[in-house]
Amino acid sequence: MTLYRLAAYHDLGSDHGPLHARAVADTGRRYLADLPLPPYQSFPSASFRAALAGEAAEAGEQDVAIRDPRERPTARSSFAWQRLCADLDTWQQLDLTRQLAVSTVLARLGFWSVLAALPLPGRTSVHDGLRLAQRLCAARRLVLGDTPEVTDRLRGLLRTQAEDDDLPPPLRLGAAVGLVVEHARSDVSLVAMAQWHSAARALVARAPSGTYSKILLSVYWRGVSFVPFHQGDHDRVREMLDTSERLARAALRAAGPQRRLLAEENLRLVLMTRARTAQARGDREETEGRLRAVVRADPEDPVSQVRLADFLVLVGRLHEARDHYQRAADLGAPCTVYAREQIANCRVGRLTDAPATP
Repeated sequence: MTLYRLAAYHDLGSDHGPLHARAVADTGRRYLADLPLPPYQSFPSASFRAALAGEAAEAGEQDVAIRDPRERPTARSSFAWQRLCADLDTWQQLDLTRQLAVSTVLARLGFWSVLAALPLPGRTSVHDGLRLAQRLCAARRLVLGDTPEVTDRLRGLLRTQAEDDDLPPPLRLGAAVGLVVEHARSDVSLVAMAQWHSAARALVARAPSGTYSKILLSVYWRGVSFVPFHQGDHDRVREMLDTSERLARAALRAAGPQRRLLAEENLRLVLMTRARTAQARGDREETEGRLRAVVRADPEDPVSQVRLADFLVLVGRLHEARDHYQRAADLGAPCTVYAREQIANCRVGRLTDAPATP
């Protein structure tokens, strides 16, 4: 089941499975055709390919258990995969735009070690150079850990993008929101979060109508909701997320075939954020409703099933939790081992507190 659902992660083209796998396939098709790559928001974790490789090895598919795309035999590789390998072999000869595209594909596939080993661009004063340097720094932090040197470089790159009047407003807004989220998830500096919230708000306020897509504005409201969340202002968080969800649903209604998957991914992320914030303020009814909405939005994603199951454990509904852990186990990586362990624990009644979701 894993190999079928996540086939895009080893062929860059199979258009089925959960939202993130279909985003990989979409990225692969556009990459092969030299088209602009869509700004999908979700990337695999640092451990994702290891989980995928473990299940592939059990199924006798050794070609999936690779640490570098160039380890896959050419005879079993798609045209998009072969193009990726060729671009990696000639990395230094590629222009910045192509290097950025290659880095996006590597990140989408979860080849973080390969990405982290690539040299940082010498020119970071241009649009693509800034984005490429940011992606390589993010990869190095995932692989090497959150060192002060890498974190300072990453934040510096985001600051440069947010403050450069010559850059496109959507890139500047994305960088400012990225800094809010960066500080919210690392040092929890309320001063820094407020500073970049103010910068992002100013970029939105002074931009002409139509400058930003509904998806980006949805991302903006979801990102800056970290500020009142860390201030304990749950009413303000709810207001911001109401706006984020309204924009996400409007974007989905208006999306044509080329942007529908982007809109679906964004709505799923909004719903998951709403579930977390509802749980943080102790609203169990809303938490469950949001988690079930996430499952409906992406039924082939085992992580969504596990998160709902973990919540059901928390509220003592072990029988229902076991059903969702079973669904996650059936769907496969990256939750298979964890889900099977939780099924066994549910059967013997060992779970009394919410476990840690993988």
